[in-house]
Amino acid sequence: MKNEMYISDTKLEKLAKRLSRQFAISKEEAYEIIYEEWDLVETLFGAHKKAKAVYEHLALELNDIYRIA
Repeated sequence: MKNEMYISDTKLEKLAKRLSRQFAISKEEAYEIIYEEWDLVETLFGAHKKAKAVYEHLALELNDIYRIA
């Protein structure tokens, strides 16, 4: 069974806030993206721990995945 890591609500809030500003979307939409890409978010938090670093890597990945930028 896969061990899941705990990511605090505060870190998720910071990540959603940064994503909503970057992509000009609502926080609710940012949370939807976070949960759609949960495996990636979890991996990034495992590697980087800080919401800012996770946001930077996640924004790059989302640009590649969704071709936003």
